[in-house]
Amino acid sequence: MPFVVELYFDPSTEACIHGAWKAIDAAGISDSMPKGGYRPHISLGVCDRLEIDSLAQELTTFAAGIAPFRLSFPNIGIFSTSEGVLFLGVTVTEQLLNVHTRFHEIFKKHAQEQREYYTVGNWTPHCTLAFGLSEHEIAAAVTLCWQIDLPVSTEVKGIGLVDVSPMGCQTLSSFSFKTTDSTELDDELRLEYDKILLKNGIREKYAK
Repeated sequence: MPFVVELYFDPSTEACIHGAWKAIDAAGISDSMPKGGYRPHISLGVCDRLEIDSLAQELTTFAAGIAPFRLSFPNIGIFSTSEGVLFLGVTVTEQLLNVHTRFHEIFKKHAQEQREYYTVGNWTPHCTLAFGLSEHEIAAAVTLCWQIDLPVSTEVKGIGLVDVSPMGCQTLSSFSFKTTDSTELDDELRLEYDKILLKNGIREKYAK
C-alpha cells in the first residue's frame, strides 16, 4: 500500500475539517476519513516503495527551511474517477508550487513507483473530505458540505510521512515548519482567527 507525504494545517482548520468529516459520517454517507484515522492534509507525493529512514532524515532539514504559509480553500470539488473523491479545492499559489517542486527534488531520490497525479506538472492540490463515494453519495455529500461558508483560510504548519493500508493511516514521522516572531500567531491573532471562523459559521456548524 502507498506511502504519502502530507502538508498539515493550523489547529482551527483541522477542527473544522474534522467536523465536516464527522457530519458526513453522521449523515450515513461515508466514514472513510474518520474511520481511517486520517489527519486533515494536502498530499504532496505518493509512492508504493520508499526508503523511509533516508527520506525522513531529509524531511527534517526540508521542514526547518520553510516558514508557515497561508492557503485558501475556495471551493468543493469532485474527482470523477472510480475512487469517488469529494474534496476542498486549494487556491494554487507560487509559494505552494515552490514547496511542491522543492519537495519532489528530495522525494525522487528515495521513492519508487510514484503516483503520477502527484508529480510536478500533474498535481491538483486538494484536501479530501470523503472517498469511495457512489454517484448518489457524492450528491448527498455535496449538498451537506454546501453549508460551509467558503473560502476557508488556513495556515500550513508542517509536513508528515504516513503509511496507508486497508486498516487505515499510520503516521511514521512529522515535522513542524520553522516559526519566527513574524510567522507565529500570538494569542490575540488566534482569537481573531477563531472569531472569523465563527462568523462564517464554520466552527458552529462543523466543529461540534
